[in-house]
Amino acid sequence: MSFVHILISLLLCITFKSSISIVPDPTTQELINKICKQTIDFNFCNRTITSQLIRKRTSIKTIAKLTAAKAWINAIETLDNIEGSLLPTAKDRRDRTEFDACRKAYRLVDAHLDNALKYLYLRDYRFMRAYQALALMNISMCRTSFFHPTPMVYANWNMRILTDMAIYASKILAPPPPLGKKTKKKL
Repeated sequence: MSFVHILISLLLCITFKSSISIVPDPTTQELINKICKQTIDFNFCNRTITSQLIRKRTSIKTIAKLTAAKAWINAIETLDNIEGSLLPTAKDRRDRTEFDACRKAYRLVDAHLDNALKYLYLRDYRFMRAYQALALMNISMCRTSFFHPTPMVYANWNMRILTDMAIYASKILAPPPPLGKKTKKKL
């Protein structure tokens, strides 16, 4: 192997090192598996979380923050795409109607996920999950059809999984209280 080949190999390793995902330790991978097994696309979920990791051993609190932030950033990017590209260039009336409904929906999704992040940092996990659930409900206001495919079909699918991931991570971080049995008061 020549010096040039070694130098090129070294430069490639240095250049692409940051794009290589961290391989999580078994405990962290177990947490990721617990979250991803609840989603409709385990591989997408696993890749998304592991690509965000900066350490092999990561707590559920960090994973909850990563998933919540990823969902919120995706909502912002989706809204920007709708307002900046899809809506202004839509020629078909059905597309314009769909993109306008999606714009309204994603404004709410963005606001709800922003609030969810605020409550995460305030350690109020009940309100965090409530806002994430509201975001998930508002995604459904952006109606798409596989029979009339637009870029929003994939965007909605992606957004639902990211929001689900954030909800599942938050449930592990702070499980909701168990449903209590109703007790009768003695008279």
